[in-house]
Amino acid sequence: MDRKLINSLLISIGACSVISCGGGASAPAPLPEVPPIVIPSSPDYWSAAVPDFTVTNDSPAIELIGDDVINLVVGESYVELGATATDPQDGDLTANINIVNTVNTGVSGDYFVRYQVQDANENKALEQVRIVRVYNTIPSTMSLRPVGVSQSHLGYIESLPANYAIDSNQQYGLLIFNHGDGANVEVSGGDAQQALQNIISSNGPALMQQNGEWDSSLPLITLSPQMGGIGDGNELTRLNAFIDYALNTYRIDASRIYITGWSQGGFLSLLYAAQYPERTAAAISISGGLPANPNEAPDDICQLEDVPMWLFHGGSDNVVSTNSSIRVVDYIEDNCQPMVLPKLTIFNGRDHNIHSFVFDLSAMQNNPNGIEANDNHDPFDVGIYQWMLQYSRN
Repeated sequence: MDRKLINSLLISIGACSVISCGGGASAPAPLPEVPPIVIPSSPDYWSAAVPDFTVTNDSPAIELIGDDVINLVVGESYVELGATATDPQDGDLTANINIVNTVNTGVSGDYFVRYQVQDANENKALEQVRIVRVYNTIPSTMSLRPVGVSQSHLGYIESLPANYAIDSNQQYGLLIFNHGDGANVEVSGGDAQQALQNIISSNGPALMQQNGEWDSSLPLITLSPQMGGIGDGNELTRLNAFIDYALNTYRIDASRIYITGWSQGGFLSLLYAAQYPERTAAAISISGGLPANPNEAPDDICQLEDVPMWLFHGGSDNVVSTNSSIRVVDYIEDNCQPMVLPKLTIFNGRDHNIHSFVFDLSAMQNNPNGIEANDNHDPFDVGIYQWMLQYSRN
């Protein structure tokens, strides 16, 4: 990542840390000067090793028997279908497969059955996962996946489409939500399960999923990973590895990966799109943008020209300047050759906390409770999910 961008980003995130950027309630005006920041130690679960999803000619392989997603009614017995494993050198390793079964058919929820194996040289196969959906009437709209219950190095919140188990051949878009600074691992304590509650309380998609307000008919697998403070230089690598994990675990159309986030997560979403434009079908930044002076634009900013973008900001944001979003749109339009012109919506008189009514679409101009948008920029006249789903990397 460009060091000018990192330095600029650290200044902006430093200001956010001092005034609780991304933490929930409206923040006071920023201080004139930002004192040195002391970032507390991350809990142990944050240091989980990034898994390697590389497959070589020497790697064993696991193949599930039967569907990778199973529907069960609460109380119905789970019958293990099994898997097979082969290795180029060792041959049939099926008898060596380790199965980690977390299914509880007495309680509604989405459960993992994990299949693992390694050969005589300790080369590990890519772990395979079968998802068992247990429910009475409708599937769960949200599952907590703390570090340790999956192959992921990041804890995360998962929401699957209601019809996820219906058609074994259907693939779905992946929507990544990047939370604000207030949900970072550094401030969430040592309990990996409880830490995910901070993501829920930050008013993103996970809160809608918990409250039954999420549209589970959307053809999107929505994952909300828990990140640490950005600026240490490896956050994009960790996020990209998380997407590798998602592609290996869920029925995802790799050409439809969408990145969104609020505050710190808004910064992170555009930073990811700039570094991995070939993977990003569209990006939405809310109360974020890119904290770069036009005269100090990162070297890779024009990589965003290949990514459809929509930026939202409050016109009276006193945590992250509205110019953070305006600058990046102006720079790309003036200096790059965008495939799709970036969109920018600014809500008149609104502060930093605009994300909840962007995600629930209540701010749209045709909604009875719609919020006034600045006429000099783009109206909020189409749902963000409808907007993003029209794009793919194909």
